[in-house]
Order: sequence, then structure tokens, then C-alpha cells
Amino acid sequence: MMKKAFALIMIACATMFGTLRAQDPGDIENLLSQINADSLLRTVMDLQNFESRFALREGGNIEVAEYLVQRLNNYGITAEIDSFYKTGQNWLVGYVSQWFYNVKGVLPSSNPKDDSLVVIGAHLDAISYNQYYQLQSFAPGADDNASGVAVMIELARICHENNLQFRRDIHFMAYDGEELGLYGSYFDAQKRAQAGEKIAIMLNNDMVSYQPDDNWRVLLHWYDNAVDIASNAAFICAQYTDINPVIPSASQNENSQYSDSYAYYQSGFRAIFAIEYTFSTSYHSIHDIWDSNNYAYHADIARYNMAMLIEYAESTNVGIDEHPAVSNTHVYPNPVTNTLNVQYHLDEDSPVSITVLDLTGRRVLCQPEVLQSAGINHTALDFSPLPAGVYMCQIRTKRGVETVKVVRR
Repeated sequence: MMKKAFALIMIACATMFGTLRAQDPGDIENLLSQINADSLLRTVMDLQNFESRFALREGGNIEVAEYLVQRLNNYGITAEIDSFYKTGQNWLVGYVSQWFYNVKGVLPSSNPKDDSLVVIGAHLDAISYNQYYQLQSFAPGADDNASGVAVMIELARICHENNLQFRRDIHFMAYDGEELGLYGSYFDAQKRAQAGEKIAIMLNNDMVSYQPDDNWRVLLHWYDNAVDIASNAAFICAQYTDINPVIPSASQNENSQYSDSYAYYQSGFRAIFAIEYTFSTSYHSIHDIWDSNNYAYHADIARYNMAMLIEYAESTNVGIDEHPAVSNTHVYPNPVTNTLNVQYHLDEDSPVSITVLDLTGRRVLCQPEVLQSAGINHTALDFSPLPAGVYMCQIRTKRGVETVKVVRR
């Protein structure tokens, strides 16, 4: 499949923005080529074979959670069930009094960069109802959301089979009770916030395998504390997959609140939420079965996630080096009317490019890459053509990126 127009534009800018830090592109391409559509299908089929993953069925989702613990353990991930009890009124089913079963797997870091971690998550439960919102006993949930769980499991497989090591802990999470109101992710995010945990990024995948035509697209829903992540995610998706990333405008981003990443955002954590652009016609129905999905597209979604994992957890196996520290960054005047002055310090000589993004992740200014010397550097950007609003100014070196918020009056 050819790269679509947006992807071509993004890749054309790659010489200005660099690749994922300083890794050898051959290394990451080799890893991404190992992601297997049949492996993803196996997980989807296994989850569909439970016949229902509705969280309030008799016994709940304990057997589903046990299955996922075993799959993660098989890939060298230390996993356990993190159960919790929930009571209260629910919009769909009335009063709830039930045990729920999250799954948490941990891949410890090697030579840690800092005390932050990366979460890759998806909800394990499913729901099915008819046009009158009457619940159905068969809730296969192949796309919603066995597809997201399958991505998580596939990344665990790739990490294990390549003996990948990372500089941040990776937490593989499967959440119960999402369909009832993000129960599992709220439980986990709030517990992490109370414990003072630091999360570099939460990668959320929810409905990522329905793609009925050749125009492959994915929606990347964003949160206002992580606009730079959305931009970086789009760049990575376009560079390493045949999928056109679409970052919705602020007015089109309301669906960001309807999946597990929103619970993390509510606790102050940074997250990105991937969902298929063409919405499944089998949503929340008995027809959401495995053969409705496009597993080549699904595999590309997994490749995007693997590249993001390498970027934010910092694998030591694929040539990622330490960031050349971009420090003492200062932009002025801020708010700006016409000319923005950008000042920063480099610890070593490095190619540097500067780009400005609006809040949808769209690049509105782009300064080509130039080699700059260690020490204090300056540049000036013309903001006069831009409308008033909030922007993100990114200073990108060969090994990292520094982002600063700028207000245009």
C-alpha cells in the first residue's frame, strides 16, 4: 500500500525533524516487521471465545483476567490481577454491586532514566445490546475491545522475543468495567496518583481493527496537557505505518472523554488515545466478531504503538542514546505579537530544527534543520501571519525534543 498524502508530507519533513531520537532506522524497522497479523487475530479469537466479556455477568471477568495474566507471563511479563469492588448506580443497568478485575503486567527498566513509567492499556470487557438498549447474552467484542488488548499482548511478545530492555518501566494494563463508565481505569489512575507515581505517557487503544477500505486512517484523540504527544504520535504513525494519522480539532475531540485514557488525564497524567477513523458498524452488538476486522490495518496500529513505546520508554536495544540536553529554554515575548525570540542551551553540537504547532497538532511554522554549536543559541520566528491562540514551540535535536507553550495575541 502506498503512503497516503498526509503521510508523504510528514515523511518529507523527516529530514528536518529526525527519526525517533538517534536510533538506527534499520533496527526499528526490523522490530516492526515482526509484528504479525495472525498473532493479533489469535488474541482476538481467544477473547471472542469467552462468548461474553460483560463485566456484570455471573462471576464477572475473572477468567478473562486469568487468561491475560497467563499470556503476559508467557512473554516474561510479571502480571497479576488487581481486583476491586464497585457499588453504585449506573446509567444502563441500575444498581451495581460487583467485583471487577484489572490486569497489571510490569516489565522493569534497565539502567532507569528516571522514576517515571510508560503505560500501555486497553479495556478487556465488552458489551452488547439491541436498539432498545436491552442487554444481549452474546458480547464478543472483537473490535471493541479485543483489538486493543491484542495490541498490548503483541507488544509484550515483541519485547520478549527480542529481549528488549527499556529505561523506563512498562506497565501493561487491561481494564475491566470500561463499558460501564471507565471503572477500571479510574480505579488504577486514582491509585497511581495517590501513590505519587509519575507516568511519561499512557498509550490507549480502543477499537483499532475495523478498516473496510483502502483509505487507512486513525484518530489520535488528545488532551490539553499532552498536545506535544499528539503531534509526535502523528509523526511516528506516518513515518512507520501506512496509516494516515488524523488529529481532531478541539471541537471534534469530545470523544476523548469516552475511553480509559480520559481517567488518566483526570488524574493529571499525559495520554494519547488511538481509535479507528471509520467507526465500526457492529459497535456494541452481537455482530462485533473477528471476521469484521482488518488485521493488516490492525498490525499497522500495533507498529505505531511499538514505535511509540520505543520513543517514550527508551529502548536500549535499538540505538537510542541519551538526550543532548536542551536546557535553559526561554521564549520571549510571551504572549507574542509579531516576532518570537527563542533561546536555548545545547550541551553538544547538534542538528536543530524548530517547529510550531497549533492545538490540533498541525504544523504552522517550520524552520529547517541546521547544525548548531554547543552553548547558547538564538533564533527568531515570525508569528505575525498566525491567528491569535495557543501554540506549541518544539526545539528538536537529533536525540530529543523540548516543547514550550506560546500565546499569540
